[in-house]
Amino acid sequence: MSSYNNDQNMTGDENYGQPPSRERRSFSSAMTSSSSATLTSGLLPENSTEPFSGVPFEAIPSSIVSFHHPHSLQSSNFLGTSIASHNIEPQVSGLSDSVPLMERSRGGSISSQRNPHFNFFTQEQINNAEGASTLEHTDFNTEWDPMPANEQQRLFGSENASRRSSIYSASPRSSLSNNSQYGTPSYKGHPLTRTGRAHKQRQASIDPMSQVSTHSSSSSSRYTIRDRIPTDLEGSLDEFLDTRSASAPLPSPENEEVSDGDSEIISSEEESRQHHKKSGHQDEFLKPIYHEKFYPNHQAEQSLQRFYISEEDLVIGIAGYKNSRLGILLYRLTCVFTLGLFYLLMLWLPSKKVKICGERCPLGKAEWVVIENEFGEIQVEPVQRRWYNRPLSTILHNEGNAVDNLDTELYHHHASEKNPNIPVLIYFHYRYIKFIYSPIEDIFRTNNNWADPDWIDLKTVYAGLPTAIQEDRFLAFDKNQIDLKTKSIMDLLWDEVLHPFYIFQIFSIILWSLDEYYYYAACIFIISVMSIVDTLIQTRKTSKNLAEMSHFDCEVRVFREGFWITISSRDLVPGDVYEVSDPQLTVFPADSILLSGDCIVNESMLTGESVPVTKLASNEMTMGQLIQDFQDTQISSFVSKSFLFCGTIIIRCKISKGQTSALAMVVRTGFSTTKGSLVRSMVFPKPVGFKFYRDSFKYIGVMTVVAMLGFFISWLQFMKLGLDKRTMILRALDIITIVVPPALPATLTIGTSFALNRLKKKGIFCISPTRVNIGGKVDIMCFDKTGTLTEDDLDVLGVQVCEPNSRNSYAFGELKNDIHVVFPKFSLNDCNSPTDIRNRNFLMSILTCHSLRVVDGELIGDPLDFKMFQFTGWSYDEDFQNQAFHSVYEERHEDSVFPENQDIIPAVVHPNSEDKNSKFIENDPQNILGIIRSFEFLSELRRLSVIVKPSSDNIYYSFTKGAPEVIADICNRNTIPQNYEQQLYDYTLAGYRVIACAGKVLPKHTWLYAKKVSREEVETNLEFLGFIIFENRLKQATPKTLSVLNDAKIRTVMCTGDNVLTAISVGKECGLIRESNVYLPYLSDQNEQYPILWRELNDPDNMLDPVTLTPKDSDVSNYTMAVTGDIFRVIFSNEANFSQVYVDNVLLRSSVYARMSPDEKHELVEQLQKLDYTVGFCGDGANDCGALKAADVGISLSEAEASVAAPFTSKIFDISCVIDVMKEGRASLVTSFSCFQYMSLYSAIQFVTISILYSRGSNLGDFQFLYIDLFLIIPIAIFMSWSKPYDKLAKKRPSANLVSLKILIPLFISFVIILIFQIVPWKMVQGKEWYIKPIVGGDDAVQSSDNTILFFISNYQYILVAIVLSVGPPYREPMLKNKGFILDIIASIFASIVVMYIPVSSWAGALFQLTDVSNSMKLFILIWAFFNYYVQLIIPPLVKPYFKKRKSSKKYKNIIREELDGYVV
Repeated sequence: MSSYNNDQNMTGDENYGQPPSRERRSFSSAMTSSSSATLTSGLLPENSTEPFSGVPFEAIPSSIVSFHHPHSLQSSNFLGTSIASHNIEPQVSGLSDSVPLMERSRGGSISSQRNPHFNFFTQEQINNAEGASTLEHTDFNTEWDPMPANEQQRLFGSENASRRSSIYSASPRSSLSNNSQYGTPSYKGHPLTRTGRAHKQRQASIDPMSQVSTHSSSSSSRYTIRDRIPTDLEGSLDEFLDTRSASAPLPSPENEEVSDGDSEIISSEEESRQHHKKSGHQDEFLKPIYHEKFYPNHQAEQSLQRFYISEEDLVIGIAGYKNSRLGILLYRLTCVFTLGLFYLLMLWLPSKKVKICGERCPLGKAEWVVIENEFGEIQVEPVQRRWYNRPLSTILHNEGNAVDNLDTELYHHHASEKNPNIPVLIYFHYRYIKFIYSPIEDIFRTNNNWADPDWIDLKTVYAGLPTAIQEDRFLAFDKNQIDLKTKSIMDLLWDEVLHPFYIFQIFSIILWSLDEYYYYAACIFIISVMSIVDTLIQTRKTSKNLAEMSHFDCEVRVFREGFWITISSRDLVPGDVYEVSDPQLTVFPADSILLSGDCIVNESMLTGESVPVTKLASNEMTMGQLIQDFQDTQISSFVSKSFLFCGTIIIRCKISKGQTSALAMVVRTGFSTTKGSLVRSMVFPKPVGFKFYRDSFKYIGVMTVVAMLGFFISWLQFMKLGLDKRTMILRALDIITIVVPPALPATLTIGTSFALNRLKKKGIFCISPTRVNIGGKVDIMCFDKTGTLTEDDLDVLGVQVCEPNSRNSYAFGELKNDIHVVFPKFSLNDCNSPTDIRNRNFLMSILTCHSLRVVDGELIGDPLDFKMFQFTGWSYDEDFQNQAFHSVYEERHEDSVFPENQDIIPAVVHPNSEDKNSKFIENDPQNILGIIRSFEFLSELRRLSVIVKPSSDNIYYSFTKGAPEVIADICNRNTIPQNYEQQLYDYTLAGYRVIACAGKVLPKHTWLYAKKVSREEVETNLEFLGFIIFENRLKQATPKTLSVLNDAKIRTVMCTGDNVLTAISVGKECGLIRESNVYLPYLSDQNEQYPILWRELNDPDNMLDPVTLTPKDSDVSNYTMAVTGDIFRVIFSNEANFSQVYVDNVLLRSSVYARMSPDEKHELVEQLQKLDYTVGFCGDGANDCGALKAADVGISLSEAEASVAAPFTSKIFDISCVIDVMKEGRASLVTSFSCFQYMSLYSAIQFVTISILYSRGSNLGDFQFLYIDLFLIIPIAIFMSWSKPYDKLAKKRPSANLVSLKILIPLFISFVIILIFQIVPWKMVQGKEWYIKPIVGGDDAVQSSDNTILFFISNYQYILVAIVLSVGPPYREPMLKNKGFILDIIASIFASIVVMYIPVSSWAGALFQLTDVSNSMKLFILIWAFFNYYVQLIIPPLVKPYFKKRKSSKKYKNIIREELDGYVV
């Protein structure tokens, strides 16, 4: 086994201001550039309006053990000697699994892969600023240790353990337990009761004010507020009161209140007035100007810092500011003089407002801070101050007070030079994260992962928290609540009305009203109000639903001050001990650690996987590892088995024998919990970068430029005509409302809204609407195997027992499909030969080696375990009372502690009387097996173990089951059959899943030994017992779906944790692998130049060229590759040894990725995205969460209606939903494209009409505008979006490039055609005898032949252009199937013909302000309009091929093209 490198240390950047941090490894995350929206109200508006535009990929990291860290690459296999001569699962030799796939930059600059877009701060400022993170010793470019220290020590041994000091190595009962604790009524040497003033003055003469001692916060004392204030302030306060008038206004405390008990203690009104007067003046010292008074040894100098929110993989910059009186005065005066226009401008440009109203100052003295994230989103938050007066270590992890010193006499929460007292708590909130100022580092930090070192001592933990400590932590960590700040209706209305879109609407309505277009203005006003109301209702509903989902409050029984009391869960603080066995408690109210008892919980809210999880009570080692994990790494698997995540459901809680309740301790509260991180990820989603959305805003910008051009041209034209200035201004401004129609932005969402509704009807739910259009651009689809391509429930094909033969060796017996023939006896003790013993032991292993539990009489657990146990036909019982288990100890003196014959009631398995095929006697004690102890399945170890004791025998067995490659490494080689690898190869090649079983008899037959023996000892020198073979059937929809994707030229990839040969077999069976040759990777020990060799599956001599990865055999052209997780790690952890061409070829040619860990799946998605693939990922469980979030389109197969595990959630548990998402995505994208083009041409048509009329000093009438917009445009735009997707996936994906010559040139040609087809009839009518010349500047009388003719022809253009743009196949169903659109078109054409033939003298003719037109001219207009339609239909598409891109912008396409060109040459 390769040793773990202990000598590598991360070199910290000198600009970070942090001590050298421990080395970590991770991949950098792919970033996108756009803006995100929130449901919360900050001081500055957000940059977008979509509340669910995607979820950060690491809010739910890739596995349950890594919720609070950026994803790290964790190997699914560990180093060891391979037993396979064919290298079925190649093992990495000489390359440790701890080696990172990619080295992150150690310098201060942000990796180029992050692609940050800071605007308010410069990139250099962010790079050079002091850095901090939500995790200690972590920054955006920190290399992650892929494995927690505890796992390293247990897996690699003490010599290869982590470089981090191991807290659990300290003595469990260290000297700390003899000292006074922070969790006890007094600090060491500093009683919690209020100290006399004289004593405090003596203290002050020795220590500066920053070192003043701490006080209690007794709720019954009149000194509730004063206790928080350093007594050294008494003298300063008296001087302050003498120099200030008693009648002068005093600042009132914002958060401190006098307790109810104060009124009872205060004896007179005068005393009361004096108390409040002093307390008010005390708050004067909370102002930033007094900062140096409290921190004389820690001057505030830093004005800017960088902060890395690791849960969201987000870098932010924080700058301190104070109010500029002159700037604020100028700002307010300018707002008044500009009638609010400057206010609007600053509202949309917050960075400019900050520079006007604020002055940069040190962070410690800031009145407010400016926060900008790497996507350019700016937010301003006020800095709050309140009295605290406790050591720094009680609120923040203090490096100077590190837990490495647990065995020393230094008390953790004693004020010292390295752990200064914090008289004033300086903090602000951003994204529901509390940032607290650290005077030592002169920056803001968070206490999300704070842990009390006293938790290592369980005796102190069980004592609960005294009230004083509870109050301290309430101040430090706030309430245990996940309550979102939902905006009021008025706030939402104000924000909505001030949105640029509605400001433009208001501007347009005012303009039309001044131009006396009252009907049109009134209708648009009504439509706008309806739109605002609808938006308010939807936003309010969405925010209310999310707030209700996140809110939780219940009654909890807590142990405080030696008594059990019932409190609200909102009042829980870290360190509180509460009862989890309370029947009223159904959901864990906070992140907690289980202290006693055991629980079965449902963590599907976090993982999307409904498999129940067992939680076991922690011990001192667990608590030590918890503290270490909180400080500088993710939650380890070792800790997660006892970790209770907030919001997860309690299925069952079992009280340990001899105890009255099951207990847990709170470790994180509120938004610091895992649930809080999930809620934050939904409220603050990572922006989605999609070219169509970026181009759409560019396009609107271009149209705005055209509008301004039209404004100036019209102005010049009006000056020539001699119009009055009022008319000139109004009509010139009206051009802007025509070229940029107010409804244009809304058209972007029409198609998406209809697509979402159709998906919902199909059982597919989406929490990120912007991903719908992206679904239409998917190039490659990755699939998990088990539960996604294949059935979730595995069926047992049979078992194959390893039996002894005559030559003192072992061989596989026959495959047995019936468990009853494995050991057909009446009793488990009925063994007459070595073969019987082996068969008996194998049967016992599959009977007991599982993690099943009984809840409400139902057996629940992992589906594989369930099928395996169901195959035996036996019964499982956790409260089996028919037979007592007894313990016999080696030493009799233990009786006082462990009574010799103490009854033991473990979970037992026994024969089932209802099984008619079983010969076992049900009530025979020899047939009752007790499961004494379980070692849970760990993804790093890939195995599970149990200790078993028969009821009637004083013998203890251990059984282990897991992956065959792993089990072989921990078995005695003499017990493994010679054909082990070949047998495994044959089964996996045939597509079966194989589980290996092993076991042994423990050397000591005592209960105490069974409870104390280590896992390492249990899992060494085992006897191999046999194979369990599972049949994994394909889901019915899998082959058909993959065939459709293959026909559409969408690449499909399998990404699984299963065996590579099983994956290949399943891939061939389902059609994912169509190539005739599959090449597998092998590590070459001899060839250092080419460490990886690729051999054909069935012909090892057939190899790929080690450089080009092309077959050496020229006859082979149809081939693919399969990669294992180990090889994947080798390639990407040694990129310097592999060319970029080699890496790209591996990614481009591999169809199967097997034995992939959750983080390797995640990394695969990001590597494919670097090749410019639009990646889709479909999975069903917790192991896929990271990949689902990292993918452009993640689809989770889950029962939840809206799973936070992925943007899309399908209740249809097969991959057919992928086709629906792609079809709807393509239809939605094309619809958005068409609607956008239609609105553009609608603007062009009206622009041409108005420009021609403006040239004659005329305009369209009020009701004419109303008819066009209300009765033609809006219904057409809506019904255009009704088109359903086409029933087939085309090979070519729709374009998302809105700003390209291929799109813009045809649009320009369409504009020219529109112009020609309006000018020709307009010129013709001027020569007619019935021609009526327009009245120049006549706003009330626009009747003229010019007006009437252009109104008639433009009506048909609006309608017929919609028909041209309503493209059907290959992305949408044929237009004729869109009945709503066809009916609307027919109705619109009919209405336009009717309008043409309305008598001019009628009321309708007067309403439309029409003039007489001859019937021949009307007939000509009809013919001309349809001729216009055919020209528009034929000519623009003809020019598209001439402007087609010669080279794709996608990297993977260019690589493939270059390879093809190379082959041709």
